[in-house]
Amino acid sequence: MRISPPAGRYALLVAVGAYDDPSLDQLRAPEQDVERLAAVLEDPAVGNFTVRTLSDAPDHEVRWEIEDLLADRVNDDLVLLYFSCHGIVDPFHRLYFAASNTVRTRPASTAISRSFVNEQLEACRAAAKVLVLDCCFAGAFAEGFKGNGQGALDGQIGRGYVVMSACDSYEYAFESDGLVESAPRGSIFTDVLLEGLATGGADLDGDGRIGVDELFRYVHDGVVRRRPDQKPKWSAYNAEPHIYLATVPVTVAAVAGSGGAGPDRATKAAAGAAPRPTTYNRHQAIVARGFRAGADLVRRTFGPLGRRVLVEDAAGTYHELGDASSVVRHFTAYDTRDAIGAGYVRELVQGVRHQVGDGATTTVVLAQAMMDGASAALRAGANPVALCRGIEAAAHAVLTELADLAVPVETKEQLRMVATIASGDEVVGDLLASAMERVGKDGVVIVEESNLFGLELELTQGMRVPAGYVSPYFVTDPDGAEAVLDDPAVLVVDRRLALGAEVQPFLDVAGQQGRPLAVFAQDVRDAALTALIGGRRRDARASVAVRLPGPDPRWQALMADLALLTGATVVGATDGGLDAAGATVLGGARRVITTRRDTTLVDGAGDPELIRQRVRRLREEVERQQPGPEREALRERLARLAGGVAVIRVGESPGGQLKRRRRQIDDAVRNVKAAVEWGVVPGGGAALITVAGRIGGRAPRGGDEALGYAVVVDALVAPYEELMRNAGRDPLAGPADLRRRGPEVTFDVVSGTYVTALDAGIVDAVATLRQAVTAAAGVATRYLMLG
Repeated sequence: MRISPPAGRYALLVAVGAYDDPSLDQLRAPEQDVERLAAVLEDPAVGNFTVRTLSDAPDHEVRWEIEDLLADRVNDDLVLLYFSCHGIVDPFHRLYFAASNTVRTRPASTAISRSFVNEQLEACRAAAKVLVLDCCFAGAFAEGFKGNGQGALDGQIGRGYVVMSACDSYEYAFESDGLVESAPRGSIFTDVLLEGLATGGADLDGDGRIGVDELFRYVHDGVVRRRPDQKPKWSAYNAEPHIYLATVPVTVAAVAGSGGAGPDRATKAAAGAAPRPTTYNRHQAIVARGFRAGADLVRRTFGPLGRRVLVEDAAGTYHELGDASSVVRHFTAYDTRDAIGAGYVRELVQGVRHQVGDGATTTVVLAQAMMDGASAALRAGANPVALCRGIEAAAHAVLTELADLAVPVETKEQLRMVATIASGDEVVGDLLASAMERVGKDGVVIVEESNLFGLELELTQGMRVPAGYVSPYFVTDPDGAEAVLDDPAVLVVDRRLALGAEVQPFLDVAGQQGRPLAVFAQDVRDAALTALIGGRRRDARASVAVRLPGPDPRWQALMADLALLTGATVVGATDGGLDAAGATVLGGARRVITTRRDTTLVDGAGDPELIRQRVRRLREEVERQQPGPEREALRERLARLAGGVAVIRVGESPGGQLKRRRRQIDDAVRNVKAAVEWGVVPGGGAALITVAGRIGGRAPRGGDEALGYAVVVDALVAPYEELMRNAGRDPLAGPADLRRRGPEVTFDVVSGTYVTALDAGIVDAVATLRQAVTAAAGVATRYLMLG
């Protein structure tokens, strides 16, 4: 069932270019015209119409769709009906619109009559009705029009019935430069109409809106310039004020090396050289609309003074939410066409959260700004592949500059500051700083739920392995995309597993002990993988398979350390291999947590004294080894085995939201780890503004690649502007002033003063901004390559 959005702007675009009757020439223009026009009308930054298209349909389907479009409209709606097809007139000069099955000599029974279309439009209750006819003899539609025809209406707004036709009642409408030749740019009439809408050239009075009267005047002049023998016509019935079809889209300034001067309004086509045909397509318009639907909710939650929003889920239940992760988890697009674009937002938020724990809203704000800039460039005719190259070059430049601005996080006080910002809680910040101080830079911090009240920190043995699960079917926690096994048996195998019989005995042993099974091997595939996944489905006992690539010496050493930590025996091809191995080769751990990228083992069952001896030997080897790759590999191995695991147990809180509090602390852990690895920069959008100023002058010279570069540069100011907007301040008042005050300064939106970022504790982890820019640029290029 079609779900209609509340905005009352509806369009039906009918294109017929393929005809059964050989006396009707085949047309290439209609299909191109409809696809390009649909993209512009659906674009939320231009027309924001709900658009349906109908191509090469028989006459009865066209009539049904027209009636369906017009029948259920209400008084505040605007409807637009567009035809691109052959126009036929009979001996009495009555006009018909040709369908795919039309017989030229029998139009009354096989085509769509002018009288049918007119009666449906007159009966429609919509306040404003616009009929656009791109076909030969289209001017004949207005003959016999009820009421007096009017010229284009000046200075009015809103209601009436208007007809725009490509030519008068005795003229042909031309495809490109000929009547029926292949037309790479579609018909002249629709081409000029698209030019006026997509570039804003039809906004003749400069008020930022395009009225149907302005559009007609623009189209009339443009068509006559190209084809003096084709004169578009206008007719109106009870048309009062302006009927606004579009807003003027914002386009990217096409001046290379402008230093990120920001977006500017499109140059009017009449004021300079004719713009290129738009490269914006309907698929991009649909995604842009859905992305905006999700992003607008997320953006309102941004910053210390961000709003809480009401979000309706799929069941129709409303939730009051204040963070990006919760918004995208509950949000369901009311229009099914918005689902793909809203899915882009969901993927962005979830991906950033799992990578660095923070910065999801910043990423959405950046991505929205980049998509807006990319859309503007497409509407101006830019090549999408060249735009992608420019975006990728600019994103790389941003990452380089962020690294140059970074300040290392070294002291416990700095750790506490970053953790408090990430979690929004001073108690959590202090606890997390203590945890990081105890396990070190390469240690592991995990968060668990507890039956106790409050927070608790425990230091235990464990390690993190840089290898994840083989299949997502092992996931036990969908929210965290993790496979979590409590008290598992651990099997370590120095070979590939492919046969079900190789793993089944160990599944049986673990099952008899009432334990899940964690398998670490060079690879697990085919029947062996099926047996592990099937065992979980059959008896609801979790298992996981982790791939440890081999036989690289680095992985061999990791396998040995893993076996030592868990008390397992590495099973190889010698000594009979798996066939001779029994239950004694299995090790254990209190918990194994596996994601797509890594695996954490907590409180392994290995002998603590043997672990200490291995750590001592590794330290001695590190001291003897000369600086180089081998020494770094030993240091990494030592850190992994000696670092231990800090476990933060999260119990019930006064609010009673245990799972939400655990997610909050989980995110803070990721953010602090990222800050320790990459350092911090001034927050509040200040670092991105500084970077924009530095890289703005390095744009490629001219061309569409420079436009793509400018898309990223201009987007970097968007997080600062959104913070200001949500704080009730002027979003355009500060960027230039902030640049002049130096890279260490930011604006505190709470106090309304400029402050030194590190002293005020307003910082961002460099890793967070790196991930935000990279992810946003990735979405923009994915969007650009939609066909």
